[in-house]
Amino acid sequence: MTETTIQKICYRTIYDSRGVETLEVDICTAGGGFGRAAAPFGAPGSRGEFEAPAYAAGGLAVSMEILSREIIPRLTGMDARDLGAVDALLREIDDTANFERIGGNTSTVVSTAAAKAAADALKTPLFRLLAGEKTGLHLPLPLGNIIGGGAHSLGPAPDMQEHLVVALGCPSLKKAVAVNLAVHEEVGRLLEKKDPSFAGGTDDENAWTANLDDVQALEVIAAAAAAVADREGVEIRMGLDLAADRLWKAEKKKYVYAREGRERTTAEQIDYLTGLVDRFRLLYVEDGFHSNDYGAFAELNRRCGDRCLVCADDIYASNPERTQTGIRKKSAGAMIVKPNQVGTISGAGETARIAGTGGLKVIVSHRSGETIDDSIAHLAVAWGATMLKTGVKGGERLAKLNELIRIEAANAAVPICPWKGPGR
Repeated sequence: MTETTIQKICYRTIYDSRGVETLEVDICTAGGGFGRAAAPFGAPGSRGEFEAPAYAAGGLAVSMEILSREIIPRLTGMDARDLGAVDALLREIDDTANFERIGGNTSTVVSTAAAKAAADALKTPLFRLLAGEKTGLHLPLPLGNIIGGGAHSLGPAPDMQEHLVVALGCPSLKKAVAVNLAVHEEVGRLLEKKDPSFAGGTDDENAWTANLDDVQALEVIAAAAAAVADREGVEIRMGLDLAADRLWKAEKKKYVYAREGRERTTAEQIDYLTGLVDRFRLLYVEDGFHSNDYGAFAELNRRCGDRCLVCADDIYASNPERTQTGIRKKSAGAMIVKPNQVGTISGAGETARIAGTGGLKVIVSHRSGETIDDSIAHLAVAWGATMLKTGVKGGERLAKLNELIRIEAANAAVPICPWKGPGR
């Protein structure tokens, strides 16, 4: 028995930021190591077609039965430090291609809790344990949601799911977080002036919800970003997450923008997004097309990739095989990595490695339903992520950003990512 030998595992359900019941797992090791992980949960309208299901087909209760009856007895006594073996056991017990039996949330929280327990027993930060011998680590740029829409919002709101900002050229991670918070605050003031009916409502990720179309949302953010950039002396760029699976209507073969009152063919969608990239100098466009259209992603990347990150989320789903297909087709310049899409820390880490080797920027991301679990902050550092997409405000979002601030304060040799944009 070693200090990282798993000695005790317990679990419970808690509630995430949307009030949805979710799974939390604690793992204790023989040497006093403790790891706790809680599962996030994507909104029903924004979960990708190809990601692992959250829980067993029978729901959370069935996943918990499997955890109690099969996973805990076999995991107890294993070495938490050997994350590859822990994750291999989870895949063996599940015995499906995509964690369809136990659920990606179940496997991910067990995997994460084990890694955190090992790090705690060894008295090393989680990012150091996961990075191994890797050098040149950096802190990711915070990518934050300012105005929400789509499946994350209630009431009149833009069609696209997220209207984002990222601060470039900040001397520290903490400064970058402060800049995003300042843009969020300034946008709130502008919305109050623009719309007398605006009451300060926010969406699932604490982004503002307002009675605007997507162009109007970008115009407001652009005005706020310009004011904050001038005051703070940094560059602030905007981005979009369309979550276009929700916009795509297969029977019409068109993207339907209900708020805007427009329908667009794939060719028109490509032209529309190219126009927005150029008009607003967008740095980032995520999921501009439905998750089976590698070709449309590739065409937008061909047109705009020299000045904007075309980012794939639902089409790659943190899946190694789908990621490799996208790399071959040159469908994106960046990809989202979410551990619970693929089901384990080692699996998501392998996807991040494939992405980096294939020339893609890695963006580690939260989910719309979150907890105060801060693990993804460490994953982003360990995997060399260019950005961490985790909102701007709200305790469950700031938990991740505050953990990055702590990492920065304790590790002078880990600077903020110096990236300034494509071609720079």
